[in-house]
Amino acid sequence: MKPWIVFIAVGLLAAAMCWGSSQGEESVLQDVDPTGVEITYWHQFTRFQQETLEALVEEFNNTNQWNIKVTAEFGGRYNDLYNKMVTAIAAGRVPDLVAAYQNEAAAYQVSGALVDINDYIDDPQWGLGEERSDYFEGFLQQDVNAQFGGSRLGFPPNRSLELLYYNLDWLKQMGFSAPPKNWDEFYQMCKKATDPAKNQYGYAINTGASNVFGQVISRGGEVAKADGSGYTYNTRQMKDSMAFMKKLYDEGASRKIAEQYGEQNDFANWKVLFTMSSTAGLPYYAGSVAKGEQGPFDWSVGAVPHTTARPALDIYGASVSIPKSTPQRQLAAWLLVKYLTQPGPQAKWVEATNYFPVRKSTAEQLGTYLSKNPNYKTAYDLLLGSDAKAEPPFAGYAEVRDAVEAAFNKILDGADIDATLRDLDEEANKIHQEAAP
Repeated sequence: MKPWIVFIAVGLLAAAMCWGSSQGEESVLQDVDPTGVEITYWHQFTRFQQETLEALVEEFNNTNQWNIKVTAEFGGRYNDLYNKMVTAIAAGRVPDLVAAYQNEAAAYQVSGALVDINDYIDDPQWGLGEERSDYFEGFLQQDVNAQFGGSRLGFPPNRSLELLYYNLDWLKQMGFSAPPKNWDEFYQMCKKATDPAKNQYGYAINTGASNVFGQVISRGGEVAKADGSGYTYNTRQMKDSMAFMKKLYDEGASRKIAEQYGEQNDFANWKVLFTMSSTAGLPYYAGSVAKGEQGPFDWSVGAVPHTTARPALDIYGASVSIPKSTPQRQLAAWLLVKYLTQPGPQAKWVEATNYFPVRKSTAEQLGTYLSKNPNYKTAYDLLLGSDAKAEPPFAGYAEVRDAVEAAFNKILDGADIDATLRDLDEEANKIHQEAAP
């Protein structure tokens, strides 16, 4: 569903929603009393993540001083939740809190459907106050959108990193004592690991846009303009990334991922030396390794190879957005967000999900967990010692992501790099113009 098509039909929604267009920004929280309010939170979590979230929401319901009652509802996986939200905006029946990636929030805001959370975090009574310095500033900045004049369209409950997964035992067998620091070392290790007779290869290629972004920033590049005016895919860093991956692929030292989670199985069975994936996948990799054909082995995560002085790593994750409704419901939704990002709830969330907390002080409550989960601790230390960068938060980025993945696959299959990236730049910026508010 194309967001700019949907929102042509609902472009006047903001004017019709209770109060959003008639109140001045400075009076958003003036004299607002959230006591006794009942709100709904649409989330995307399943299984143990859903159980943990529902338990935390129940804690909030039982302990908050305003007697706010929250109902947490599974709204579907990301695409389903997005489509459900688009329908809800058109019908004027939105939830009070919704999980949304930054570009999805931007698509909702094309019709003015969300509140600017800056009004809440900066409020002298209800805001973050001195606690703001305890939040990772890079996480907070992800939801500030230049397309909408710096409005904050979401707030992070957690984050994850794109990292390199590697088989340390295999590296040691080949004479290496550590994972690669740069792309030249990565190439040499992939080549040495490749053995067609044993069906072994160096790297499972993830052609997704997040992986492309991670490669580009690892070389000091960017894929979007800081002022929100468009994309810059036709760059030296992008060309270098594509040429490198094409060479590795043509030489048989890398393969495309053939099926969902196939790279995890190949990794567990000593078929592939390296993969790149989210830190949220740590428990799934651990489970695959435990069941692997070779039995358990020594593996870990490290920074994506880079040419920059410090690792530049893709930090990502869905935030939560507050749709416009009434002042009381909006404030109640914000108070739930504040609660879920307190160190106590954050520690419980980390232990259940392996996501990163958004508060620095949460680490003080994770001592035992960190000692029992060394790979997570390694990932957390990488977070603290890297330059974390976020993908574009722009409306239309979902369609741009599809175009990026298609371009990557075309290049691997033999398309000219320069011509393909020129076409990608043109297509991405056309999408951007059509999706812009």
